[in-house]
Amino acid sequence: MRHVLLHTRAHLRDTARMPVYWLPALLFPLIFFVLFGYTGARNLAALGLGSEYVITPFLLFTTLNVTIVSLSAGVAADRENPWEQRLRVLPLPALTRFAGRLLFVLLFNLVSWIPLLALAVTTTDLNLSPAQWPLWLGSVLLGAIPFGLLGMAIGYRFPAQAAMALANIVFMLMAFLGGLFVPAEQLPAGVRDIVAFLPTHEYQHLVLTIIGRADRIAAPDWTIGVLAAWTVVFAWLARAAFRRDEGVRYG
Repeated sequence: MRHVLLHTRAHLRDTARMPVYWLPALLFPLIFFVLFGYTGARNLAALGLGSEYVITPFLLFTTLNVTIVSLSAGVAADRENPWEQRLRVLPLPALTRFAGRLLFVLLFNLVSWIPLLALAVTTTDLNLSPAQWPLWLGSVLLGAIPFGLLGMAIGYRFPAQAAMALANIVFMLMAFLGGLFVPAEQLPAGVRDIVAFLPTHEYQHLVLTIIGRADRIAAPDWTIGVLAAWTVVFAWLARAAFRRDEGVRYG
């Protein structure tokens, strides 16, 4: 565990020195919410409903952006850094580095939520009790783990530019088809048949269920099973990509 924390601290320090990395993660979700979500939150307030119905998809959007796009780009860029070759020869298991980077991403997500939540609290009506807040944010954080594994799989499999492009495509498709931009029932009929099996849709359903707000989203009873299955798939892809990269670089 000590080595996991050391890896996490190193990634946090490295990121803090690069505003070009963390500034977009802080500002883009805030801008998207102001442009596309703020009006919806105010309309819900007029109906006596809390803005958490609208805030949650934007919170998930922020989290997915960090865990898929930023993580894959960071992993791919690190692979091209000569320092990476020195780290690879350390007598540490790959799981330690996986866990350290994943923990870094989860902590960075907490920071990326601050502007969005600050705006939501001060300008909208969040109908959540003090006891619901840790459940809400904790479920968002834990639900991000499968997508962090997917980001690492892309980063270890493709070079930096290709990883960034592919991660953006995967991120946008999963966010759109998962109902983060528009409700799933408004998607084309053929797409609605597969929505329930997508991890992003089940991610949103899980978070809303935990705070008792899943009444406006239709989902089957196997939410946890779908997310668990995708976690196993993404973990296998990340491990396979890492092993392939080791074989290519170090024989």
